[in-house]
Order: sequence, then C-alpha cells, then structure tokens
Amino acid sequence: MALVSMAARRGRMLRALLAAGLLAAAGAAQAGLGLAWDLKQWSYTLTPDQTLELHATIYNAASATEHLLGSRFLAAYGEGIESAYEFLAPVQSLAEQFAAMDLAPGQGMDFVFGRLAPVGGQAALGGYSGGGFSLAFLDASGAEVSWTPEHSLFLNVVAASPTEPGQLPEPGSLGLAAACLGALLLQRRRPRPE
Repeated sequence: MALVSMAARRGRMLRALLAAGLLAAAGAAQAGLGLAWDLKQWSYTLTPDQTLELHATIYNAASATEHLLGSRFLAAYGEGIESAYEFLAPVQSLAEQFAAMDLAPGQGMDFVFGRLAPVGGQAALGGYSGGGFSLAFLDASGAEVSWTPEHSLFLNVVAASPTEPGQLPEPGSLGLAAACLGALLLQRRRPRPE
C-alpha cells in the first residue's frame, strides 16, 4: 500500500508541476505590449494649397505587462491619398518624438505622425479618401508589434473664402475694420489749412 501511495503522490506532484508550467507559459504568451494608436481626427476640410499635419496619440494598453519604450521604435508607414496628396514625414522625426517615451501600461502620448501635402502644391476641389498608416515597435523579447488603425482618412477640398456663408468675421477683424473706418472719418472732419 505504501508503494501505491508514494507513486500516487509523485504522479500528483508531477501533474501539479506540469499544470504550473502550462499556466506560466500561458501567462508569458499574454505578456508584452498592448500597442495601439489613432489619429486625432479622420475627416478634414482643407483649401487647395493647404498641407495637413496628422496629429495622433499612441497608447500602451492597461493589460500590457511591459513599458512601451521609444528606444524600441522600429518603423512607420504612411501613404498618400488618390494621387492628390503625398505623405511626408513630420517636421520633427518620429524617432526624435519617441526618444524619451516610456509609457507604462494604461498610459498614452500625443505625437505628430506625418503630413499630407497637395501634389504640385495644389489639389483639385472635391473629396479624397484613403491612406494607410501603421507603426511598429519591438517588445522586450525582440518580436515586432505593430498597429494599423481601421479607418480611412477623408479630405474635403473647398475653395478658399474669407468667411463661410452665415458666418461673421472674427472679432479682431471687425475691430481693425472699425478702427480704420474711424480714422478715415476723423481725417475727413479736420479742417484743411488754406
């Protein structure tokens, strides 16, 4: 009986160790970055000669088990829109913007992803949609973690006009116009030397 009991105990211990190992392996598979990012806005109204700066926010998910470090930034991908807009890198490179980034799980950071400039300096009036964008980082094990937002950018190009129908000019513009008109009226009222 003692032999069966000892063999049974060893079997239980072996199963417990195996189960603990499997749980640890499952936990390790879930560990890592929870990288996500998104543009601040996906729809814009622009004038034909306007260059658009794409502002975004990057997040390390609350469920992540490691920090998202800027030193692990790998690559970015951005494309133009319908041959009317070309994608340009941001004025301050992504590597420079991410240099000091250290996001704990649940934290986020604002950054400039890139710019869209009209091809030839001028876009035709109308609507444009498309553009693909993604960011890639390395996790602590050296595996690539990337994220591509599931949205399409929409640009509505309209003729430049000082005011839209139904809108009043800015108060500063009205004040300047009133001051100029007042100066002209005072000038006319002064008697002229003969």
